[in-house]
Amino acid sequence: MKSLIVYSGGKRASSYSLALLAILMISTIGTAWAAEFSITKAEAPGPVLVLSNSNTDPGVGFSKFSILYPDIPAGTLNDPKQLLEIRWSTTYYPGTLNDEVRLCYYRPFSSQENCEQIFPNSSGVLMGFNDQAFGHGSKVMIYHKVLGGTPPYARPAGVDSVTFKYRY
Repeated sequence: MKSLIVYSGGKRASSYSLALLAILMISTIGTAWAAEFSITKAEAPGPVLVLSNSNTDPGVGFSKFSILYPDIPAGTLNDPKQLLEIRWSTTYYPGTLNDEVRLCYYRPFSSQENCEQIFPNSSGVLMGFNDQAFGHGSKVMIYHKVLGGTPPYARPAGVDSVTFKYRY
């Protein structure tokens, strides 16, 4: 009888351990899919060639922000990712007459751009690209179309930056 009680107690402990393990596995799976990350990059756009002090000869300066292999956490490179938002902050070109700014998103290893107009010397959040693929090979370019200024070059006052917020 004594051995039967020990066996019964062992079976209960084993069932309890299995139930605890199952709960732990389920909660880990949910946590892995809910992991959120962000990647922040900053760069000064290039100088813009200004041919005249009129608005007929625009120049373009740009900043390029590429998602590279080292930007993605180890072991998650091939996992599907969902873009949640792109936070942006832009500089401006002092001494110019006009600075039109566009933020363009490129899916991984694609040359097809999807652009939104944004504003110089400001910041904001874009969520319009969230239904598109995201991961290693994605990029954002911020274009400054400068109209007129003091020749020969207009130089940016600071840097453009983007933060990609995503989950997998």
